[in-house]
Amino acid sequence: MVKLAFQFILLIFCMNLVSAATIYGSVYDLSLNKVSNAIVEVDSNPRQRIVAESGDYEFEIQEGEYRITAFAQDSNQRMSAEENISIVDEGVYAIDLFLYPVFDEENELYNDFEIDFDLLYSDTENLSLFWLLFPLAALMSVFLVILVRVNTGLIKHELEKEIEFVDDQAGRLLSLLKQNHGRMTQKDIRKEFPLSEAKISLLIAELESLGKIKKIKKGRGNIILLKK
Repeated sequence: MVKLAFQFILLIFCMNLVSAATIYGSVYDLSLNKVSNAIVEVDSNPRQRIVAESGDYEFEIQEGEYRITAFAQDSNQRMSAEENISIVDEGVYAIDLFLYPVFDEENELYNDFEIDFDLLYSDTENLSLFWLLFPLAALMSVFLVILVRVNTGLIKHELEKEIEFVDDQAGRLLSLLKQNHGRMTQKDIRKEFPLSEAKISLLIAELESLGKIKKIKKGRGNIILLKK
């Protein structure tokens, strides 16, 4: 009987040793739309990687420090995201990932544009061909640089528009809190904004990082307080 009780206690102890935490979340683009088929991985041991077909992911990991990365590719742009997380005990951790463009088009364009100079210098005929192609190659290089810069400028313009939108909505949220004596539930805030839950959470996180508001967890919801 004593041996059986000892084995039972040992089993419970071993279960605690292998207890794991769950991290989950969604992958969004700059318009806060879910990104399907993004590749999400965490640098656990062994490393875990999944394809978030519906834009959602979930991992089981032990206590420790980890880095979560996500990658996606549409027809025009490669995007990536990276978040660090510290797991101090078992439980459930929600981490949403927001993809940003990777500005490496210029290097890729130049890598695809190469000239075999040894072949051009091999004989007189090829040397003449070289002097014919050299101005064309220079012109193409200038054109590619202009094209990359224009494309980069358009992407930066879109980013600036997204930032202006977030700032405008943040100002509306602060005004709404002032009208309600500096205290509202996140659920009530969402009723006043024609935005998704993810966008409301992003606004609250931005204002909290700026020290404008404070978020207090209460039950399954949050209470948002306006700092004075």
